[in-house]
Amino acid sequence: MIEVSDLGYTYGTGRGAVPALANINFCVPAGQTCVLIGPSGCGKTTLLYLLAGLLQPVRGEIRVGGERVTKPRQRTAIILQDYGLLPWKTVWGNAALGLALRRFSPRQQEERLRPLLAGLGLTGLEKRYPAELSGGQKQRVAIARALSLEPDILLMDEPFSALDALTREGLQQTLVAIQNQRRLTTVLVTHNIEEAVFLGQQIIVLTAAPGQIKGVLTNPGAGSQEYRFSGDFHHCCTRVRRLLQ
Repeated sequence: MIEVSDLGYTYGTGRGAVPALANINFCVPAGQTCVLIGPSGCGKTTLLYLLAGLLQPVRGEIRVGGERVTKPRQRTAIILQDYGLLPWKTVWGNAALGLALRRFSPRQQEERLRPLLAGLGLTGLEKRYPAELSGGQKQRVAIARALSLEPDILLMDEPFSALDALTREGLQQTLVAIQNQRRLTTVLVTHNIEEAVFLGQQIIVLTAAPGQIKGVLTNPGAGSQEYRFSGDFHHCCTRVRRLLQ
Protein backbone atom coordinates (compact mmCIF):
# COMPACT_ATOMS: atom_id res chain seq x y z
CA MET A 1 0.00 0.00 0.00
CA ILE A 2 2.78 2.42 0.97
CA GLU A 3 6.23 2.33 -0.65
CA VAL A 4 8.98 4.72 0.44
CA SER A 5 12.13 4.76 -1.69
CA ASP A 6 15.44 6.58 -1.00
CA LEU A 7 13.55 9.32 0.79
CA GLY A 8 15.34 12.42 2.03
CA TYR A 9 14.18 15.75 3.38
CA THR A 10 15.98 18.94 4.38
CA TYR A 11 14.57 22.06 6.00
CA GLY A 12 15.91 25.24 4.43
CA THR A 13 18.67 25.71 1.86
CA GLY A 14 22.31 26.76 1.72
CA ARG A 15 24.29 27.15 4.93
CA GLY A 16 21.14 27.19 7.02
CA ALA A 17 19.90 23.86 5.70
CA VAL A 18 18.95 21.30 8.36
CA PRO A 19 18.85 17.65 7.19
CA ALA A 20 15.82 15.92 8.71
CA LEU A 21 15.69 12.52 6.98
CA ALA A 22 18.12 10.53 4.83
CA ASN A 23 17.96 7.27 2.86
CA ILE A 24 14.56 6.13 4.14
CA ASN A 25 13.27 2.91 2.55
CA PHE A 26 10.33 0.80 3.73
CA CYS A 27 6.99 -0.69 2.66
CA VAL A 28 3.72 -1.00 4.57
CA PRO A 29 1.38 -3.71 3.23
CA ALA A 30 -2.31 -2.93 2.93
CA GLY A 31 -4.16 -3.32 6.22
CA GLN A 32 -1.02 -3.35 8.38
CA THR A 33 -0.15 -1.06 11.28
CA CYS A 34 3.36 0.43 11.16
CA VAL A 35 4.85 2.35 14.08
CA LEU A 36 7.66 4.92 13.79
CA ILE A 37 9.77 5.39 16.92
CA GLY A 38 13.03 7.22 17.57
CA PRO A 39 14.65 10.00 19.62
CA SER A 40 13.19 13.50 19.69
CA GLY A 41 14.02 15.50 16.58
CA CYS A 42 14.78 12.46 14.44
CA GLY A 43 12.19 13.37 11.77
CA LYS A 44 9.26 11.12 12.70
CA THR A 45 6.63 13.85 12.31
CA THR A 46 8.32 15.12 9.15
CA LEU A 47 8.07 11.61 7.71
CA LEU A 48 4.38 11.50 8.60
CA TYR A 49 3.78 14.83 6.81
CA LEU A 50 5.62 13.50 3.77
CA LEU A 51 3.39 10.41 3.76
CA ALA A 52 0.35 12.69 3.96
CA GLY A 53 1.54 14.75 0.98
CA LEU A 54 1.76 17.90 3.12
CA LEU A 55 5.52 18.10 2.42
CA GLN A 56 7.38 17.04 -0.72
CA PRO A 57 10.63 15.02 -0.60
CA VAL A 58 13.94 16.62 -1.48
CA ARG A 59 15.10 13.18 -2.65
CA GLY A 60 13.35 9.91 -3.41
CA GLU A 61 9.63 9.27 -3.59
CA ILE A 62 6.54 7.92 -1.84
CA ARG A 63 3.96 5.78 -3.62
CA VAL A 64 0.53 4.78 -2.33
CA GLY A 65 -1.21 2.00 -4.24
CA GLY A 66 1.42 2.41 -6.94
CA GLU A 67 0.75 6.12 -7.46
CA ARG A 68 3.33 8.74 -6.55
CA VAL A 69 2.28 11.08 -3.75
CA THR A 70 2.67 14.70 -4.89
CA LYS A 71 -0.17 16.28 -2.90
CA PRO A 72 -2.62 15.34 -0.12
CA ARG A 73 -4.83 12.33 -0.96
CA GLN A 74 -8.56 12.44 -0.26
CA ARG A 75 -8.46 8.98 1.34
CA THR A 76 -5.50 9.68 3.63
CA ALA A 77 -6.59 10.87 7.10
CA ILE A 78 -4.20 12.39 9.65
CA ILE A 79 -4.71 12.86 13.39
CA LEU A 80 -2.37 15.32 15.10
CA GLN A 81 -0.99 15.26 18.63
CA ASP A 82 -3.15 18.18 19.82
CA TYR A 83 -6.35 16.60 18.35
CA GLY A 84 -6.91 19.56 16.01
CA LEU A 85 -10.36 20.37 17.41
CA LEU A 86 -11.89 23.81 16.89
CA PRO A 87 -12.81 25.22 20.34
CA TRP A 88 -15.86 27.10 19.02
CA LYS A 89 -17.43 23.98 17.49
CA THR A 90 -19.32 21.26 19.32
CA VAL A 91 -18.44 17.58 19.29
CA TRP A 92 -20.82 17.14 16.37
CA GLY A 93 -19.46 20.18 14.52
CA ASN A 94 -15.86 19.02 14.93
CA ALA A 95 -16.63 15.44 13.93
CA ALA A 96 -18.60 16.61 10.88
CA LEU A 97 -16.02 19.17 9.75
CA GLY A 98 -14.44 17.08 7.00
CA LEU A 99 -17.83 16.01 5.67
CA ALA A 100 -19.09 19.60 5.68
CA LEU A 101 -16.00 20.79 3.77
CA ARG A 102 -16.71 18.12 1.16
CA ARG A 103 -20.30 19.34 0.92
CA PHE A 104 -22.05 16.30 2.39
CA SER A 105 -25.67 17.09 3.15
CA PRO A 106 -26.88 17.16 6.78
CA ARG A 107 -28.63 13.83 6.16
CA GLN A 108 -25.44 12.24 4.81
CA GLN A 109 -23.49 13.59 7.78
CA GLU A 110 -26.08 12.09 10.12
CA GLU A 111 -25.86 8.68 8.41
CA ARG A 112 -22.07 8.58 8.67
CA LEU A 113 -21.51 10.17 12.06
CA ARG A 114 -24.26 8.71 14.22
CA PRO A 115 -22.93 5.11 14.21
CA LEU A 116 -19.32 6.34 14.50
CA LEU A 117 -20.01 8.44 17.59
CA ALA A 118 -21.96 5.56 19.14
CA GLY A 119 -19.11 3.13 18.47
CA LEU A 120 -16.62 5.51 20.06
CA GLY A 121 -18.71 6.11 23.18
CA LEU A 122 -19.60 9.71 22.33
CA THR A 123 -23.39 9.41 22.17
CA GLY A 124 -24.93 12.12 24.35
CA LEU A 125 -21.90 14.41 24.06
CA GLU A 126 -22.75 15.85 20.65
CA LYS A 127 -23.54 19.35 21.98
CA ARG A 128 -20.51 19.69 24.24
CA TYR A 129 -17.50 21.84 23.35
CA PRO A 130 -13.86 20.65 23.50
CA ALA A 131 -13.27 22.52 26.78
CA GLU A 132 -15.96 20.33 28.36
CA LEU A 133 -14.33 17.05 27.31
CA SER A 134 -11.63 14.84 28.81
CA GLY A 135 -8.47 14.13 26.84
CA GLY A 136 -9.73 10.70 25.88
CA GLN A 137 -13.04 12.11 24.65
CA LYS A 138 -11.24 14.75 22.57
CA GLN A 139 -9.15 12.04 20.95
CA ARG A 140 -12.26 10.01 20.14
CA VAL A 141 -13.79 13.06 18.43
CA ALA A 142 -10.62 13.41 16.33
CA ILE A 143 -10.82 9.71 15.43
CA ALA A 144 -14.51 10.06 14.48
CA ARG A 145 -13.72 13.02 12.23
CA ALA A 146 -10.97 11.06 10.49
CA LEU A 147 -13.02 7.88 10.05
CA SER A 148 -16.08 9.77 8.76
CA LEU A 149 -14.19 10.33 5.50
CA GLU A 150 -13.77 6.56 5.08
CA PRO A 151 -9.99 6.67 4.57
CA ASP A 152 -7.84 3.77 3.44
CA ILE A 153 -4.74 5.21 5.18
CA LEU A 154 -4.69 6.60 8.72
CA LEU A 155 -1.68 8.63 9.92
CA MET A 156 -1.39 9.42 13.65
CA ASP A 157 1.19 11.67 15.34
CA GLU A 158 1.60 10.63 19.00
CA PRO A 159 -2.19 10.46 19.37
CA PHE A 160 -2.25 9.21 22.98
CA SER A 161 0.80 10.96 24.46
CA ALA A 162 -1.16 13.40 26.66
CA LEU A 163 -3.40 10.75 28.24
CA ASP A 164 -3.13 8.85 31.50
CA ALA A 165 -2.04 5.21 31.32
CA LEU A 166 -5.47 3.56 31.57
CA THR A 167 -7.13 5.94 29.09
CA ARG A 168 -4.17 5.45 26.78
CA GLU A 169 -4.46 1.67 26.87
CA GLY A 170 -8.21 1.86 26.34
CA LEU A 171 -7.79 4.01 23.22
CA GLN A 172 -5.03 1.73 21.96
CA GLN A 173 -7.54 -1.11 22.15
CA THR A 174 -10.13 1.06 20.37
CA LEU A 175 -7.63 1.67 17.58
CA VAL A 176 -6.99 -2.06 17.25
CA ALA A 177 -10.75 -2.72 17.01
CA ILE A 178 -11.08 -0.06 14.29
CA GLN A 179 -8.09 -1.54 12.47
CA ASN A 180 -9.58 -5.03 12.55
CA GLN A 181 -12.98 -3.81 11.38
CA ARG A 182 -11.90 -1.45 8.60
CA ARG A 183 -8.55 -2.93 7.54
CA LEU A 184 -6.95 0.50 7.44
CA THR A 185 -3.29 0.87 6.58
CA THR A 186 -2.04 2.79 9.62
CA VAL A 187 1.23 4.61 10.34
CA LEU A 188 1.61 5.87 13.90
CA VAL A 189 4.36 7.97 15.50
CA THR A 190 5.14 7.40 19.17
CA HIS A 191 7.88 7.89 21.78
CA ASN A 192 6.48 5.10 23.95
CA ILE A 193 8.17 1.71 23.56
CA GLU A 194 5.29 -0.32 25.02
CA GLU A 195 2.80 1.46 22.77
CA ALA A 196 4.97 0.80 19.73
CA VAL A 197 5.17 -2.91 20.55
CA PHE A 198 1.47 -3.29 21.35
CA LEU A 199 0.26 -1.54 18.19
CA GLY A 200 2.95 -2.04 15.57
CA GLN A 201 2.83 -5.11 13.35
CA GLN A 202 5.92 -3.45 11.85
CA ILE A 203 8.13 -1.27 14.05
CA ILE A 204 10.58 1.11 12.37
CA VAL A 205 13.30 2.49 14.65
CA LEU A 206 14.96 5.72 13.49
CA THR A 207 18.36 7.14 14.42
CA ALA A 208 18.98 10.63 15.74
CA ALA A 209 18.76 13.44 13.17
CA PRO A 210 19.07 13.26 10.30
CA GLY A 211 16.74 10.30 10.76
CA GLN A 212 17.74 7.06 9.12
CA ILE A 213 16.34 3.58 9.62
CA LYS A 214 18.29 1.76 12.29
CA GLY A 215 16.08 -1.32 12.40
CA VAL A 216 12.77 -2.77 11.24
CA LEU A 217 11.08 -5.32 13.50
CA THR A 218 8.27 -7.67 12.51
CA ASN A 219 5.84 -8.02 15.40
CA PRO A 220 3.05 -10.53 14.65
CA GLY A 221 1.59 -10.48 18.17
CA ALA A 222 0.64 -6.79 17.97
CA GLY A 223 -2.93 -5.89 18.86
CA SER A 224 -3.81 -8.90 20.99
CA GLN A 225 -4.87 -7.95 24.52
CA GLU A 226 -3.09 -11.02 25.92
CA TYR A 227 0.11 -9.99 24.16
CA ARG A 228 0.79 -7.24 26.73
CA PHE A 229 1.33 -9.90 29.42
CA SER A 230 3.45 -12.29 27.38
CA GLY A 231 7.16 -12.93 27.39
CA ASP A 232 7.26 -12.19 23.65
CA PHE A 233 5.93 -8.69 24.32
CA HIS A 234 8.63 -7.91 26.86
CA HIS A 235 11.30 -9.45 24.64
CA CYS A 236 10.22 -7.19 21.76
CA CYS A 237 10.25 -4.15 24.06
CA THR A 238 13.83 -5.00 24.98
CA ARG A 239 14.83 -5.26 21.31
CA VAL A 240 13.32 -1.85 20.55
CA ARG A 241 14.96 -0.32 23.63
CA ARG A 242 18.38 -1.64 22.59
CA LEU A 243 17.99 -0.26 19.08
CA LEU A 244 17.06 3.14 20.51
CA GLN A 245 20.20 3.13 22.65
